[in-house]
Amino acid sequence: MNPEYISYETLTATRESAEWAFWAMIAAWVSAGATIFTLFFACRALSTWREQEKTKVKLDFRASLKHFKSALLSMPSSLDPVELEVEREQIIAKWLFKDVDFITQQIESGEQNVQRFDDLLAAFENCISAWLATEHLFDGTDMARVWLIIEDDFEKYINGEGSKSPLLQSLNKLTATRFVFESK
Repeated sequence: MNPEYISYETLTATRESAEWAFWAMIAAWVSAGATIFTLFFACRALSTWREQEKTKVKLDFRASLKHFKSALLSMPSSLDPVELEVEREQIIAKWLFKDVDFITQQIESGEQNVQRFDDLLAAFENCISAWLATEHLFDGTDMARVWLIIEDDFEKYINGEGSKSPLLQSLNKLTATRFVFESK
């Protein structure tokens, strides 16, 4: 073989190798650009998802407030915890008086009261869970202040120390507030 021919073939191979390296570099740049583009949209999607989660938590809190309000409306204006405990004990002993109609009717009435009370407690616990899920979204707002008032009024109400009227007023104030989709 001729040394000039070998030099020529080496030159050709080197040129093709450089051309392949050039196109590999272009492909790497396109890939990097696509990655940056994807990263940008992933960040936007994450931001949108975060806002959707905040909205979902607010909606859950609003729904739990509505459920709590409807449970509270079926309750008497004031509670007697001792009477509720007596009715709860009667329910436990209901099977003893199953043949006496008058006593059974009284026990069934008390059973409804106890069931409504238990529903009210469950609705309030749901509100507390939904409030905790908001994770300080409402800190420093009027809503946070009203919620603390509701917690205090509810505690007074179930202990027989207050009526449901201030509790309903605070609940009405909270449910009338636009906090999920604030007007702009």
